[in-house]
Amino acid sequence: MKQRLLRVLGDRRWLAAAAAALVMLAVVGAKFVGSIKPDGVATFQVGPGRFVREVEARGSLKAVKATPILVPPESGRQQKVAFLTKDGAFVKAGETVVEFDPYDAEREAADGNADLTAAQAKIEKARAEGTKNVAALGLDKDVAKEQLDGAETFRLTDESLYSRHQIIESQLDRDLFKAKADVAEKKLAASGRMSSAERALGEIDAGKARLKVQIAEKGLRSLRIQAPHDGLLVLERNWRGEVPSVGDTLWPGQKVAEVPDLTKLEAKVFVLEADGAGLKEGQKARFAIEGRPGEEYEAKVSRVEPLAKTRDWQSPVKYFETTLSLAKDPGNLKPGQKVRAVVRLDEADGVLSIPRGALFEKDGKRVVYRRSGSGFEAVEVTTARQSISHLVVGSGLAAGDVIALRDPNAKRSQVSTGSGAPAGPGT
Repeated sequence: MKQRLLRVLGDRRWLAAAAAALVMLAVVGAKFVGSIKPDGVATFQVGPGRFVREVEARGSLKAVKATPILVPPESGRQQKVAFLTKDGAFVKAGETVVEFDPYDAEREAADGNADLTAAQAKIEKARAEGTKNVAALGLDKDVAKEQLDGAETFRLTDESLYSRHQIIESQLDRDLFKAKADVAEKKLAASGRMSSAERALGEIDAGKARLKVQIAEKGLRSLRIQAPHDGLLVLERNWRGEVPSVGDTLWPGQKVAEVPDLTKLEAKVFVLEADGAGLKEGQKARFAIEGRPGEEYEAKVSRVEPLAKTRDWQSPVKYFETTLSLAKDPGNLKPGQKVRAVVRLDEADGVLSIPRGALFEKDGKRVVYRRSGSGFEAVEVTTARQSISHLVVGSGLAAGDVIALRDPNAKRSQVSTGSGAPAGPGT
């Protein structure tokens, strides 16, 4: 029993000694670690290399040549879509791709025919009334002339045979019959002119009715639009990106769809206005089809719109519409497929480029911090080209220089303001 107790006491003393040794080791290690003073500044070694500035853009494929399908201009009126072939369907030459509702055209044709009948009846009525008025007024004119002739024949002028009163009365009768004859002749002329005017008005109404009927008949003849040749039908999209549908109203000459030539395609993409500096024709590009990972196609910029425009009236963001021509026809692409393109705006070999975050502004100058001995010194530099991530150094640095990627004079937790702040893209 005594020996067992001594053994337990010995084990406890050994454990206490081991714990004391661990505490001493921890204290010594802490002092050693505290004596280490790392600079904590990431660096970058400057060397000649390749500089590339690229910009991304999104868009879709379209055919270089396509046959447009328009609402027949000869219809002369708006028409409502009753049938429309699906977007992307394959059509054959002569196949109906769009059919319009005939109700409005048939109603206008019926109204036009009714107006024409009414106008013709108006003309006949004016002609009949004119004939009747001419006959009646002609009779009045003839009676007035006979009375005037009688008054002239039996005019009393001999003062030795007739009293002065009879002579005056005879003269007055003659003047009255002459006035009646003149009035009858003028009425006859006025009636003729009025009858002609009424008939002319009737002819105008008839002409309007005939024109209405002709337009309706043209609309009836233009109720179907057929495919000009075999191909893929691509419906036209409006400013909201929507395609026509059944029930929509279309106007004469409006583009409904197109049948593209699939042998030659191009990509229409949109580059942000902020990224479009230096964008021009002839630059290299590449694009990939969304949904086809691993496939990439070479292209080049063939056209750039001179002005940036908005794509959505609800958004103020502007884009440069850019057309990319394929280097070769891959043969497995279709119009309307969404693409993600990369346009190479600038490139150079054997230049000194540094990360954009290594450039700072100090006392109104653009500087980098170059390693010198055990520290860093501020060196003024000039830049020639720039991309989103890198800058090409024109002067101030040489190959092999090591520069700091942050201000070595600022503490890591300190937010740099004023002197020593990173230089922005526009400085």
